[in-house]
Amino acid sequence: MRDALIASLHAATKLPLEVLEKNVAPTKDTKHGDLAFPCFLLAKEWGASPVECAQKLAAMIALPPGITRAECAGPYLNFFFDRSQVISQVTHEVLSKGEAFGKGSNDSTIVIDFSAPNIAKPFHIGHLRTTIIGFCLGNLLRHLGHRVVGVNHLGDWGTQFGFVFAGCQLFGKPGDDMNELVQRYVQANVLRKAQDKGEQLEKANVNEIARDYFRKLEAGDPEAKEFWQWSLDVSLRYYHKTYDRMGIHFDAYTGESFYFQFFDETVAMLRESGILEDSRGALGIDLGEPLGFARLLTEDGRTLYLTRDVITAEYREKTYHPERMIYVVGAPQTLHFRQLKEIMRRLKHPAAEKIIHIPFGHVPGISTRNLLSNPEDLLLDGLLDEAHERARDAYQSEVSKRPEGVNVEEVAEAVGLGALYFNYLCRTNNKEFHFSWDEALNFKGDTGPYLMYAVARLHSMEEKAKAEGITVSERADGSKLPEPEAWEIASTIRRFPDVLIKTAQDLEPCTICTYSLDLAKAISRAYVKLRVLGEADKDVAAARLALYVSARIVLSLALQVLGIRPLTRM
Repeated sequence: MRDALIASLHAATKLPLEVLEKNVAPTKDTKHGDLAFPCFLLAKEWGASPVECAQKLAAMIALPPGITRAECAGPYLNFFFDRSQVISQVTHEVLSKGEAFGKGSNDSTIVIDFSAPNIAKPFHIGHLRTTIIGFCLGNLLRHLGHRVVGVNHLGDWGTQFGFVFAGCQLFGKPGDDMNELVQRYVQANVLRKAQDKGEQLEKANVNEIARDYFRKLEAGDPEAKEFWQWSLDVSLRYYHKTYDRMGIHFDAYTGESFYFQFFDETVAMLRESGILEDSRGALGIDLGEPLGFARLLTEDGRTLYLTRDVITAEYREKTYHPERMIYVVGAPQTLHFRQLKEIMRRLKHPAAEKIIHIPFGHVPGISTRNLLSNPEDLLLDGLLDEAHERARDAYQSEVSKRPEGVNVEEVAEAVGLGALYFNYLCRTNNKEFHFSWDEALNFKGDTGPYLMYAVARLHSMEEKAKAEGITVSERADGSKLPEPEAWEIASTIRRFPDVLIKTAQDLEPCTICTYSLDLAKAISRAYVKLRVLGEADKDVAAARLALYVSARIVLSLALQVLGIRPLTRM
């Protein structure tokens, strides 16, 4: 309908289509129309004031089907939809397409690098935000038709293995258990800190054991490599189990060690490029202000994080030929990624224009009942257990009318995850915030549980309506839905595809969160006035049911994009 209006405006004004596309926008208040066009754009060409242009345009434009009238509002010309027709059209589209509603036809590849925990170290909650944002963006871009390659760039190389090894040497090698492996790492670090203060010096020197082990590992010592592989295997089994619980999957687990095979090739490329400079024996590139000197090779020829990211970008470009390479990494690494993009640009590498860094802010304040003093040492499964327990308590205390036979533990698991996901996604990525369990699990607030309950409530309504012989037709009869509450729901549903596209452009999942709340609140406002059960006019009841089912489908889709599993009963 908007496209048809733009075509009519083009015919009347001769303005370029791209100008009209940018300037025909929804009105701020639907009482004054549905779409508005600013006639400032015509004043110079028509030699009249914007107000006069609006009046002239109103008299001459041929309104397309679906637009009932045009009204002047000062320098704007506002257009009114045939709301009955729009309601019928949008519900038909949703009911016929189902979960394909809003699906795009893009066919490009997008690589998303997210989560990236460090092997053999605590998977602490600092990794949770990158995991949730990356998961959501992958869901979104897949729905829009892209081929998404989700990459978990594991921190599987570094000095932490030396401390894990030292812990196992000094305190005993544990079984194949991640918690025990992490405990050895923690024990070694506690002893290291004590020895750095001059304490417990009678014990073997942790720093020396760690350095000696890592030297052997870098040199390819078979025993050192065997221990590294064992640590990697134990960690990956734990991560896979935790990710499965969260409903998250990756297409590739390629940590830092994977890229060592390309080391010589990339270093040769850097040397041959002629852009490397010497700085006190190290090689790098002077990127100027404010990026500074970016070191790529140490004095003894070793690579650094930045070098390995150059190797990674080169590999991803050759392997996947992506349209975009998205890195979901904390805001403190902003300079690092700006340097990476500039280095790739100076290398005239195609990846330079594809690298997109999504910085995110820190989330202080999260804690559990069992760990309050140092929450960053908390393994993620401990946090998920806490979410489950608190969600069960909140569900049983806040939801008084629970369906008979409902599996409370299944509800608690889904609601706990949904509460975490929504609370982490409902703000702009870069915003820091203090996490609150009470806020996240409030069934009556702007939360994941509130949205999940809205979906379950709509499912219940549909089941009861069917039991009374009211069936869902292929569309809602818009002529039976003249109420403003019905239009609010339908017009919100209609926005869903545009919301997905905008989110994909901005890479801000909070846009979908806000939209979901808008739709759920529109549904809530309609419940009392637009009743299905007990409505005497069966045609009216059927039209309302079709509208509610359409809303349920779209709200469920929005939740799935956010990574939240909608429930049919709760």
